[in-house]
Amino acid sequence: MAMNLLMMPTLHVGQGTHLGGLSVFPVWTDAPVVSGLATGRAALVQVDEREGSPVVGELVLKNEGAKPALLVAGELFEGGWQHRALNHDILLVPGQQLVASVSCVEHGRWHGATAQVRRSRRASMLVRSAQTIADDDDRQNSVWNRVSRYDNAFGASPTASYVDHLNRRAEPEVSADGLEDEVELAEMAAAAELTARIKNIRALPGQRGVLIGLGGQPAFLELFASPTGLRRHLPGLLEAAAIDAALLDPEPTPGRRARRFAGLLADAPIGDELGTDAGAGHALASRSKYHEIRGLGWNDQLLHATVFNRRHHLMEVA
Repeated sequence: MAMNLLMMPTLHVGQGTHLGGLSVFPVWTDAPVVSGLATGRAALVQVDEREGSPVVGELVLKNEGAKPALLVAGELFEGGWQHRALNHDILLVPGQQLVASVSCVEHGRWHGATAQVRRSRRASMLVRSAQTIADDDDRQNSVWNRVSRYDNAFGASPTASYVDHLNRRAEPEVSADGLEDEVELAEMAAAAELTARIKNIRALPGQRGVLIGLGGQPAFLELFASPTGLRRHLPGLLEAAAIDAALLDPEPTPGRRARRFAGLLADAPIGDELGTDAGAGHALASRSKYHEIRGLGWNDQLLHATVFNRRHHLMEVA
């Protein structure tokens, strides 16, 4: 099989928006635009448990739409026998079915319905950095350990569920007895306010990527092959970034650090990630002492890439 090798395109980082320890920088690129793909909630992909006997690390995906469907690493599949997160990017042509590699993000439940729900929500960097681990058992255990950090920080979820934490921080509830700790309630209210402010962040004309700073340092950059792709996923990316920001110091990330991180990526090669079934596309990966790149190529074009800052605190296990 011929090896595929793509290069990271030139990136242009704009002025950041700072919400405490969460910093959001728009990213533009002059790489060719790839159109005609469905992604996010617009992708008509059915997600089901394995027939007969569900498997923790596997779900069945089928593109039931008329366009090629791009699913991105960290996308959440909610419901089923337990909530899962997709381990790597996948492209499915119309009618194509694939058994996808996923990680469980809900340790305390193993029952429920057959079908999973897609809402274009994403796992956080804390969780996704564990998904870069190659060994299946090590990866899953690391994901569970990282989800448990949210239990420790924000109060336990009944099923040790990352999705529960996303929901609770977006919509804090007071129980009927009204006996919650006042400090905890104040923290939840602040989280809900941050979620509301995040919803006001919109992609700018022509923007195709976003660089997220957490706790004063660049954390990750995500790049799409079209402005539409970014718009489909930006709300979920920001929602996930906010939960990590709450774990770190409320220090904004300076623009010079964001631009320096993006500058290190200029012409970085990304090669095939062998052994990874990405459907009609081909999985890509690259690592240096500064960054970890995961992405997807198709017809010699880069459809999507995520670049993690390997020197960030949240990447400590990768």
